[in-house]
Amino acid sequence: MENDYLKKSFIETANGRIFYFYDNSFPNRPFAVFLHGLSSNHTTWLKPMEVLHQHKYNVLAPDLRGHGFSDKIKNKKLYQLPVFSNDLREIIKKEGINSFILIGYSFGGQVALEYVSKYPESIKGLVLLSTNHINPFKYWKINLLTPIAVGFLNLLAIALLWQKKKTYYYYQHGKAEGYWGSVKHGLMTMPLSINLWMLSNMANIDFKESIKKIKVPTDIVWSKKDFFITKTEIKDMANAIKGAKVIISKNENHFIGTNSQNETIEIIINFLDNKFI
Repeated sequence: MENDYLKKSFIETANGRIFYFYDNSFPNRPFAVFLHGLSSNHTTWLKPMEVLHQHKYNVLAPDLRGHGFSDKIKNKKLYQLPVFSNDLREIIKKEGINSFILIGYSFGGQVALEYVSKYPESIKGLVLLSTNHINPFKYWKINLLTPIAVGFLNLLAIALLWQKKKTYYYYQHGKAEGYWGSVKHGLMTMPLSINLWMLSNMANIDFKESIKKIKVPTDIVWSKKDFFITKTEIKDMANAIKGAKVIISKNENHFIGTNSQNETIEIIINFLDNKFI
C-alpha cells in the first residue's frame, strides 16, 4: 500500500524523542488522530489513514513512548497515562492542530480518555475501540487479586531490566493475524520491562467519573467475545457518556483494530462522514 503522503517527524522531550506520522494536505478539513495499542506502532493505522486520505481527511498517528521508532528509556515513571497524554499534547501543539477527532485502540483508548479528560476543548469526536475505562479486575469480580498481579508484573519487570537489544522488531500491525500471532510479534517490538510496567498500570485506570464529562460524539466499539472487557463495562460506559453509541464488532476477540481492519475503517469513515459532512 502506498503511503508516501505521510510525513515523519518527532518531538524532543526531556526523556527522549517521540516520533509520529502525519498528513495535513487538506486545509479546513477535519483531522483524525490515531492512538495504537500496547506493543504496537503507527502501522496499525496505515490502511485506515490511506482510506481517510482518499476521503480528504487529515491524519496523525504517533508511535507512543516505548513503541516503534520512539525512545524506549527503561524508567517506570515514563509509562504512566499522564506522560503519554502530555506527549500527544506536545505533538498537537507543534503541528498547530486546533481541533480533531481522537481514535484510540485498547491501551490507546485509555490514553485518549486521559487526554480528553485534560484537554476537552480540542476534541470534536471520540472513537474508542476495545477500550477499558476502569481496572478490568473490578468487572471480573476479582479485584482482590489486583495487588498480587501488580506486584508480580513489577517484580518480573525488574528481573528483565537486563534485556537490551540494538534494535527492536518493527512490523506492520495492520497485518497481524490472530491472538497469539499478535502477542508473539508484539513482545519483540519493545523491552519486556516496559511491556510489563504498562500492563501493571491497568490496575490504576479509573475514568468512571471523568467520562461523565465527555460532551462530544462518541462511538464505543466492542466485540462480544472480548475477554478483557465485559458487557457490563460497555453498558456503564455508554450510560456515562451522554449520547454515546455502542457498535458491536463482528470480530472474534479484543483485537478489532488489527484483525478487523475493513470493519474498523467503515466505522471510522461513517463516524466522520455523519458528523462532518
